[in-house]
Amino acid sequence: MDYKKIFTEKGLINIDKFFIYMQNEFEYGWLDKNGKKHYGVNDAQSYSLQSPSELLKSHIGICWDRTELHRCFFEKMTSLKYETYYLFYDDKKGCPSHSILVFYDNNKVYWFEPMFNDKNCFYSGIHEYENLNKLLEDFKRIFVKDAVMNGLIPLDYTPSAIQIYKYKAPKKHSNGYEMRNHINNSELINIGKK
Repeated sequence: MDYKKIFTEKGLINIDKFFIYMQNEFEYGWLDKNGKKHYGVNDAQSYSLQSPSELLKSHIGICWDRTELHRCFFEKMTSLKYETYYLFYDDKKGCPSHSILVFYDNNKVYWFEPMFNDKNCFYSGIHEYENLNKLLEDFKRIFVKDAVMNGLIPLDYTPSAIQIYKYKAPKKHSNGYEMRNHINNSELINIGKK
């Protein structure tokens, strides 16, 4: 698949244009193994991680799907260093979570976030930080604010239950269990220790 050609034909020739496209053109939801659209929290068994080309066609995805499209864009359309991170609250039940892409440019690090655009917790943007630790601390702060506000985690949540992993590209069409296994076998990040 010639992703560079696809991005160029859509006019997605720089990070700002890609950000606007990702913020405005996609719904939050997921596809199952049969390609059927669903809204809300994904079912781990039925969920299927879309390839970037599938997401470009469906225009619906959860953070895992979208982060893989972000990864594809940064790989094909920039020469910048980028990484992906996954934060989750281990409540031994649904484990509320979010994944993001960060990139580095001119001795700064940026959180590429077109998804946090809920009216209750709007934090969509390309946010600049002095270092990765500050970025991840802010990621944790915003995630907790959003999750508490939306009732995904309790107000008296357990801070040690929040975990952040740096992860590499997962296998396409992974279900939710396979995705979590991939992430759990990735690099656990201890923010505040760097």
